[in-house]
Amino acid sequence: FATFYAWPSVIEWQKSEKQSKIDAGGNPEEVQYDDVDAVLDIFDSIGLAAFAVIGAQNGVRAGVPMVVSAICGMATSTFGGLTRDVLCGRPVRIVHSNAEVYAQPALAGATVYLLAKRSGASPAARIGAAMATCMGSRYWAIQHDVKLHTWDTKKDGLFFAKMRKSGGVGANDTRHPIRMNC
Repeated sequence: FATFYAWPSVIEWQKSEKQSKIDAGGNPEEVQYDDVDAVLDIFDSIGLAAFAVIGAQNGVRAGVPMVVSAICGMATSTFGGLTRDVLCGRPVRIVHSNAEVYAQPALAGATVYLLAKRSGASPAARIGAAMATCMGSRYWAIQHDVKLHTWDTKKDGLFFAKMRKSGGVGANDTRHPIRMNC
């Protein structure tokens, strides 16, 4: 419960600290992501992954189909934050395109758990695989600034968009499809 109520205060404190550093002559690019962000993201990813597994397990216990169990995992891991945001009067993080993807890594983790269970993996292996998938995809989304797709772009058929921070083709347009170099 402490995190539930303290999170908005921590974010406000962090914003004021960053603004103080910028006002003191700090480089805005270097101030954007600091150690507090990293620690918050690590613990947030651990909680997201753990609750995705717990929700998927509850779906299995209820005897619902695998797809519904995966959605149970995603809902369990994301709706606590949704409830917090609504009660605190803040924009709901999982439905805004200005935040990194959040529900998708939870759904991926829950799905991996269920697939590993179906394949007969041990409990430790399926929980570990699900946690790694959820945390890894969340980390990737944060590192690569992956956002929800904004539907006002050209009909490109993609489901995600990436926000450009600076420079390069399309730098003036903040919404463009992800281009991956494989």
